[in-house]
Amino acid sequence: MNIISLRFSDINGALKEVIISERLFEKANVEGIWFDGSSIEGFARRFESDMRLIPDASSSYTINGVKTYFCEVHKAGKPFNGDPRIILKRLLSKTEENYKVKFITAGELEFYVLRNGESIDTGGYFDVSPRDKANLIKIRIAEKLTEAGIEWSSGHHEVGPGQNEIDILHDYAVNTADKILLTKNIIKLVCESEGLKAVFMPKPFYGMPGNGMHIHLSLWSKGENIFYDEKGLYRLSDLARRFIAGIFEHAGAITAVANPTINSYKRLGEFEAPKYIYWGMKNRDALIRVPEFTSRNSARIEYRASDPSANPYLLFAAILAAGLDGIERNLEPPEPIEKDIYEEGVYKNLPTRPSNLKEALESLRRDQVISSVLGEAGENFLNLKLKEWEEYTCRKITDWERERYIDV
Repeated sequence: MNIISLRFSDINGALKEVIISERLFEKANVEGIWFDGSSIEGFARRFESDMRLIPDASSSYTINGVKTYFCEVHKAGKPFNGDPRIILKRLLSKTEENYKVKFITAGELEFYVLRNGESIDTGGYFDVSPRDKANLIKIRIAEKLTEAGIEWSSGHHEVGPGQNEIDILHDYAVNTADKILLTKNIIKLVCESEGLKAVFMPKPFYGMPGNGMHIHLSLWSKGENIFYDEKGLYRLSDLARRFIAGIFEHAGAITAVANPTINSYKRLGEFEAPKYIYWGMKNRDALIRVPEFTSRNSARIEYRASDPSANPYLLFAAILAAGLDGIERNLEPPEPIEKDIYEEGVYKNLPTRPSNLKEALESLRRDQVISSVLGEAGENFLNLKLKEWEEYTCRKITDWERERYIDV
């Protein structure tokens, strides 16, 4: 019997699945597959929980020999406004219709490989085996990604002991978001099969580098990369600069979806995780970096703040909405910075991103541009994350508190 996997994500970006027999697939395309939306984080309340999954035929992958499709969530016969994937697809369609451009993205996924709760090795950046104990793991991951139909570009040991990175090639934004979720899943499965654990937590260890998810961005029109201009600063077009300015204008709101966990903020401000809002080419502490590129097609900007706990659909939607706002309003970014911002106190005059989840959520609540684009999904996300913040700050007793205050 042939099996088909239907997948989607909850509001947090956690992957969900139902498997069906091949004979039900045609029916699924027409009627959908029923599920209880109230059991999915951030979707629906109990009295309005009936939802259906409609497969997206353009999102076909093969995971462990099983044909796999991403789905759109429907409610009462219509696309569900709280489905993060639908939010992104709508914005992409509107962008193509109004601006005649396509949003192209790529992603870098960092993760730790642990054995019994400890890093698998003491290796460092770009180390090889035997210092890189996950070398064969990365090769297996690459093989599984290729089998799945996910184009990847590279994999290597990162700065932290046991820390690794897998990079996904550029694609249409919704496809990249699908691939990010599938790649995380494949990495976890490969590690688990070897008695190991892959950890995407933004900051799993004190004093060690956190896990980032750097995103590469460009806009294309009629098959050409319109972020490129041979005569522009860094060979970037005016449109690309305005896109950057839009990201800066809405940096606080974007932070809420780029760094959506309590733990996310323990990563920021060290080991090249951006805290300050500025841009440049050489400085990896910058929020936006312009990677060196060799051709028009590879011209892009890199958003360096996001981490793997982000829902990629919401993240791409927020960044695109911000960039388009910058283009519409002809915003200009500040002058780029190409020196150490901590020399001569340069950082003191730079704006900062929110320093914790509550500040980021308040920025999102106030930002009409980003909130309107995220819509019902954004409201559900905001409410869920505010409860998470309240639970952490008002109720959760940490080990740090016990160690510090047990004898008062």
